[in-house]
Amino acid sequence: MRPSLGIPGFMKKNLAGVLVVLVIIVVFVGWKINVSLNDDGLIIGSVVDTNGTPIADATVHIQEKTINLLKPPVVAVTGADGRFEYQDMAIIEFVIRAMADGYGVSEPRRYHLYFKRQNFEIRESLVLTPVTESAE
Repeated sequence: MRPSLGIPGFMKKNLAGVLVVLVIIVVFVGWKINVSLNDDGLIIGSVVDTNGTPIADATVHIQEKTINLLKPPVVAVTGADGRFEYQDMAIIEFVIRAMADGYGVSEPRRYHLYFKRQNFEIRESLVLTPVTESAE
């Protein structure tokens, strides 16, 4: 007659498999906690000129990028500190650019988030170059 392994015997015999399952569970729970703490759909950043001075009242356009097209822009305006904020953005991939009176348009930037409504800070400011008027 074969002795019963019981739970401790089972774990000894299958320790590697049990550890893999536990690691997967911990990673999954950690991911769910991360998502729940970062799912307000906030996208924030700033707009500056070539000297690093914040630009107030700049217009910032975010366009959601799908497989084959850019959706119409969602617009925000910077405050006196040059910062902008979008709320409730349920997008994964987007293109962002800024513009302001007396300045050109910033280079468009493309970002890809991990999940919809992910909070995201654009760490590198959008830079606008002053437009020089030509003498006539």
